[in-house]
Formats: sequence, structure tokens, C-alpha cells
Amino acid sequence: MRRLIDFWGIFSIVVVLGGALAALLRELNRRRRLVLRDKQTFLSEIQRELEQNPAIYRAVALLKAAEVDQQLQLLLAPESKLLSKVEQELKKDLDTLFMTLNRIAQAVSITKILSREETEVFSWYFRLIQHHPILGQYFYESGFLDLWDFAQSLACKDEVEI
Repeated sequence: MRRLIDFWGIFSIVVVLGGALAALLRELNRRRRLVLRDKQTFLSEIQRELEQNPAIYRAVALLKAAEVDQQLQLLLAPESKLLSKVEQELKKDLDTLFMTLNRIAQAVSITKILSREETEVFSWYFRLIQHHPILGQYFYESGFLDLWDFAQSLACKDEVEI
């Protein structure tokens, strides 16, 4: 009789522990699905922003133009200068692009929500800003440190792969 009581006692403990383990695994799986959904939402939002925002389109066109370094130096100068309305709009367009790219950089570097591989589709934008050294100083003065560091880390990664 004692063995039967021991068996049911052990069986009850195993059932309780198994139930607790199953509940824990369910909760972990639910959180994993929430994170995946948040990642997908974030990535689609960023992609939509980069592809459909006219301000970003204008900023990219500006950065791709030849002989743009002098214009960037004028637009992004730290000392206060009177800019024309068109120049002010160009500066806002650039800041819109930089804020969007900074969100990607922070998602990879700080919050670690995304991996580098998940943001590889956006690497073209980071490589575009690397071609303009004047941006490095502007980023440090304007608070886009994560953006510049992430863009530089992509450049270092490309050099290693070559």
C-alpha cells in the first residue's frame, strides 16, 4: 500500500511540474510570436517609409547627385545661416531620411530587435550616406550617432568580406 501512495505522490508531482512546464512553454511561444509580429510590422513600416515618402525620395536624389558635397556643407553647417525656403525643405528632407535610417540602426544596435541580416535590404541607404564624409560630422552634432556608427560598421563589414 505504501508503494501505491508513493507512486501517486510522485505521479501528482510530475503532472504538476509538467503542467507548469507546458504553461511556461506556451507563454514563451506567445512572446516569441509577439516579437516576430512586431518585427514584421516595424520592417514593413520602414520599407513603406523609405519607398513611398516623397521627402526621402528627394533626399536620396540629392545624395546621389554629382557635386553635392558643397551643397551638403551649406545645408548642414552648424553655424546659423539664412537658408532659402528650398534649402530649408531639402534640410528637412535629409533629416527625414536620417531619422528613418537612425530607427533602423537603433533597432539593430541598441534594442537588438533586429539582426544585421534582417536589415540587409536597407543597406543600400547606409552605403549611400557613407560616400559623403561631411555627414559624419553632422551626425555627431545632430544626435544621429547610432546611424553613423551602424553605417561605418557596414563599411567595415564590406571591407572584411572583400
